[in-house]
Amino acid sequence: MFTQSFFTLASVASGALAAPYLHPHPHANAVRAEPKCPIVFDGRVPVNTTPTFFDSASTNTIFNADFVKGNNLTWSQILKFPNESSRFDGDKFKAVEVTISDESIFQKQQGFRRAGLQFLKDAADGEGGKGVKTLHFSVKQDPARPLNLTHEYLNVWHEAADFSNNQIQFQTGSLIGKSDADKNQFKILDRDSKFLWSVPIDQTQWQNFALKLDFNAKYVHSPTTS
Repeated sequence: MFTQSFFTLASVASGALAAPYLHPHPHANAVRAEPKCPIVFDGRVPVNTTPTFFDSASTNTIFNADFVKGNNLTWSQILKFPNESSRFDGDKFKAVEVTISDESIFQKQQGFRRAGLQFLKDAADGEGGKGVKTLHFSVKQDPARPLNLTHEYLNVWHEAADFSNNQIQFQTGSLIGKSDADKNQFKILDRDSKFLWSVPIDQTQWQNFALKLDFNAKYVHSPTTS
């Protein structure tokens, strides 16, 4: 059985839009919004993109074509394109679904399933881990492939350069070793898996998030959502 969420990983951008904001944006119902700051990594998918674009390093100019996915799967088997667009897609980009199944076993990691899109041009000493950056992403649930919230899902994360941990973790479902009382919420945890913030999953609408990562102060600022 496949489960997933639609998502648009808009960007890791400079700090120009990074003011903390915990309440719904006053223009939350705005259909479109254009980025106002320099984009370091742009994960938005152009509207004319086909699934096979992601399969080869010679064509995939957005994400790493080889990682991270099931050993015997191609990205064109994993990714789907819903008839949806998020707040930052405009008329040039479209959303992408990432699906997982029992085929989603990466290398020999039998205990869980993986299908993760990694920015192609990221590096251990790259711009994504310097200064003040804001990670923007939008998610929406697919009623045809609902998440099984008795499981733990790691949806978006920012991994340390030495692979020792994740600077932030955007999760949902029943987190291993923790109460499942908030399994119907999106949760943001720090690198020590300490709870920072949560919001209920909206089963019908897009949810937009922004996380300010201050690598100078080694601090994650309050999330913005709309």
